Amino acid sequence: MGPNKWKSILLTLAMGGLLLAMLLLPLHAGARGAHAAARVLFVKPHGPGTACAQAHPCNLQTAIAQAADGDTIYLAQGTYTGSGSAVLTLSKSITLYGGWDGAATGPIARDPEAHPSVLDGESQRRVVYIEGNITPTLDGLVIARGNATHAPDFPGCGGGVCSFRATPTIAHCTITGNVASMGMSLSGSGGGIHIRAPNGTVVITASRIISNAASLYYHGTGGGLTLLSAPEARVIHNVIMSNTAVLSATRGYGGGVAVSGESDHARLQGNVVQYNVAIGQGDGSRNTQAYGGGIYAGSDAVIIRDNEVLSNTAIITGGSGSGGGIAVMGSDDVTITDNQVAYNVAQQDAIRIPSNHGGGIYCFSGDNIFIQGNIIQHNTASIPYTGGGGGVYLSSCHQTTLADNLVRGNLASHAGNGYGGGFHAYASRGLRLDANRFLSNTASLAPWGRGGGLYFSRKTVFTMTNNIVAANYAIREGGGVAFETSATQPVTGTLVHNTFAANDRGEGNGRIAIHLNDPYVTLVLTNTLIYSHTYGLYATSGSTATLYHTLFYANSSGDTGGPGTITNMNPITGQDPLLAMNFHLLEGSPAIDAGVPVPWLLTDIDGEPRPLGAGYDIGADEAEFQDIYFPLVTMHTP
Repeated sequence: MGPNKWKSILLTLAMGGLLLAMLLLPLHAGARGAHAAARVLFVKPHGPGTACAQAHPCNLQTAIAQAADGDTIYLAQGTYTGSGSAVLTLSKSITLYGGWDGAATGPIARDPEAHPSVLDGESQRRVVYIEGNITPTLDGLVIARGNATHAPDFPGCGGGVCSFRATPTIAHCTITGNVASMGMSLSGSGGGIHIRAPNGTVVITASRIISNAASLYYHGTGGGLTLLSAPEARVIHNVIMSNTAVLSATRGYGGGVAVSGESDHARLQGNVVQYNVAIGQGDGSRNTQAYGGGIYAGSDAVIIRDNEVLSNTAIITGGSGSGGGIAVMGSDDVTITDNQVAYNVAQQDAIRIPSNHGGGIYCFSGDNIFIQGNIIQHNTASIPYTGGGGGVYLSSCHQTTLADNLVRGNLASHAGNGYGGGFHAYASRGLRLDANRFLSNTASLAPWGRGGGLYFSRKTVFTMTNNIVAANYAIREGGGVAFETSATQPVTGTLVHNTFAANDRGEGNGRIAIHLNDPYVTLVLTNTLIYSHTYGLYATSGSTATLYHTLFYANSSGDTGGPGTITNMNPITGQDPLLAMNFHLLEGSPAIDAGVPVPWLLTDIDGEPRPLGAGYDIGADEAEFQDIYFPLVTMHTP
């Protein structure tokens, strides 16, 4: 990100904060009633003062008792503990600032890094409990070692912070070492922070949520943070790292963040979500299921944008895992855009339990899911056993769109059966794949790998336009694309202007670009470029493919083959397509202007206009060559 973009972001945040302050000022003034002006109070861990003045600070509980709506409390460096069910209980719209330098006179100075103000639950109690129709702010505090197991209000929720009906702002805080539940039969939610049913827009920003756990021994949701029925919540520019939804149990959702209930339009943006785990140790059976090592979204219209979702794990061992990076379940209208989703694992260790899906992104039972502009790379669905969709897995996610994504270097399974190294869709209708790059993905390193790039199975209906599928790897079937069907669960696909190149990295049938390896597959391909395989397209008995204006080259066993029904209209064969290293067309390619018109298709994989010149170019790229003009120089000689 360039410096100008950062300046723009900072300016926008500053203007937004000023506007918010202007809007809230009359509300706070009215709420204070008889108070003429907001007070500023000062505290130290064992402050002896009674007036809570800068020169004579009081302790935290004294300041809380004196404060009214709109007041501000500055906390000096030190550790603050409590004796009740929480270190701090808030029922007023006040602001707490950590990091005060403790100076008795002069301007108020604070630096939370140099002067940490630690609210410590001592592993005995929750740290902060917030309740009521209030808008408090926590800024620059360390919230540590909370335990909500025996809390009187919402036990098992929010070891660090639990907020009910309130609308807090949490900024520049460090929330670490908290546990929501240590009970053997008590579910945990929000190890670090639990937000429940706020009356407004909650904001959690510029904070570090590190090494928290929702539950140690039972079901857990949101190791770092849970938003429960928190519509419009904003989780922006935080570091959410090394949290665990459940250490040892059979259900875990969202190692880093869980968004559930009616949290419609919640937004996760600009966060680093890294090294989180949904379940550490399962019971070794199929009953153990983990969803969303990094992020779990179980609400409609959730926005996941501009995040780094890195090196998260759905389950380490003892069960099945889905969504190493992100899991979306039972939700409609979710958007996942412009994220980096990399090095995540759905199932990591050596318990051989199948049904592991979506190393990077997993979606189950949703409509209108939009996945665009992401870098989805080096994710793994399963290391020891069966895995599907190393990069992305969809199951019954209808009207889903994948557009402009880079899906690269993902692995469905390392040592077991693997289906769809880059992408796997199951029973998903109305699926659109537009202008993606599926590069160097692997179905499996073991012999049972199908669909190095993509795998479409059972009742899936899809349209695939302007994609590049190149250098993918499978041993069993379909280096580029493979399928799974039955008589009652066919697969139907429409493919327009796609490029399949060099998906011959595996062995045997794994070197076929498009392998209709099951019956009941029906494909229609228009303006397709298929280069460097054994077969370009191979159809087994009972499958059907109709091809229009396909450019075949360097397919060693044949352009098409197999006992299935193949209709091949106006192919171009025996001519080198002249592809660049990025699989775009070079000048002079026979693919240029050689396609059949597709009037509804207006752009190519790069968003450039289609057609250019006399006609439509075959493949994902519409070639554009710019003339270079040299200035005319007049030379004068004596």
